Amino acid sequence: MNVFYIYITIALASALFVLGALFRSLCGKMESPVFRTALRMMTFTYCFFGTVNLLELWNRAFMPDTCDVLLFQTSTLVVAVMQAFLFTYTLILLIHVAYVTRKRVTRELVPIVSLSVVFLVVCFTLPDNWVKISVYLFILFYVYLIVRYTRLFVITYRDCLRKMDNYFSGLEAEHLQWVKFSFYAALSIGMLALSSSLFPAIRIGIFCSVVYFLFYVYFAFRFINYGFVYKKLEHALADDDGQSTQQKENKNALPPSIASTIKPKLENWLEEKLFLQPGVTVDEIALQIGTNQKYLSVYFNQYMNKPFRTWINELRIEEAKRLLIDYPDMTIKQISDKAGFSRNSYFWNLFLKNAGQTPLAWRKTRLEKFEENF
Repeated sequence: MNVFYIYITIALASALFVLGALFRSLCGKMESPVFRTALRMMTFTYCFFGTVNLLELWNRAFMPDTCDVLLFQTSTLVVAVMQAFLFTYTLILLIHVAYVTRKRVTRELVPIVSLSVVFLVVCFTLPDNWVKISVYLFILFYVYLIVRYTRLFVITYRDCLRKMDNYFSGLEAEHLQWVKFSFYAALSIGMLALSSSLFPAIRIGIFCSVVYFLFYVYFAFRFINYGFVYKKLEHALADDDGQSTQQKENKNALPPSIASTIKPKLENWLEEKLFLQPGVTVDEIALQIGTNQKYLSVYFNQYMNKPFRTWINELRIEEAKRLLIDYPDMTIKQISDKAGFSRNSYFWNLFLKNAGQTPLAWRKTRLEKFEENF
């Protein structure tokens, strides 16, 4: 057996166990019970895959007669299916808390475990011809899962971004980009595992192990970093049931009587220019004007025809335009801060999208027109 393959497999398994232990140690330090659940899921995931790698290495070293292609394909496919399930549901838990219920997880896990057990029994008891057929059938099942999980994640992630737009005024949604990247990275790992099962070879196995090592280490540190900002995002991501934001807004449309009470309160809030508060959330505005946060979020989408973040940033851009003209000596950074933007680059991008020009170019054009008129 290739010595480098042994070393890289041991290194991968060791890293998985160490990172699994790290996840477990952090459970008591995270305030969010949801993130603690995600940590436990990842603890199991990493330790499970670490054990699988050691078993495969032990099998190759001490039972070389059993290390045929079909056995390798079998174990690789079963592990790939479990990885698809565990990573998909962990990542969805972090962006849509209400979706990952015990009932839904059980309903998903039972057929996966049942089919995996049947697949393993067939592989160890029936002739090779039957095993080959079962391998192809299990590959079809795996591809079906990948397609379904990808569709589920895309829908959930888009809904999550809508929730963020309906709650935050700033760039908090940037904290979720790693979730999207990690899902597609895990998807690529799954495709790599499928390829290695179809074309088994030591060199391919070494390459796959190196890629797995890099992915698991990357995911672990991004996952842990996310835990320290998750508490800030949790309220926006929380939901009462499994419905999407759009379904809720369509179902819970505000009656005119409630909207008529929100409108004057919101107008008073605007007159005081409280929209210039950096980082203000829809929850804070609801508290300030004495209404329900969900009512206010639906109000923006139903009566303003735009999410909260778009609405408030358009107000800030208009205020920035006024400042650009009234205070020609004021720097763009100062105007960005006064208009309520927490990041200057974000202000530049929004202004360019809104006005079709950069703040400096817009100011110069407006001042030149003003001088021509006078």
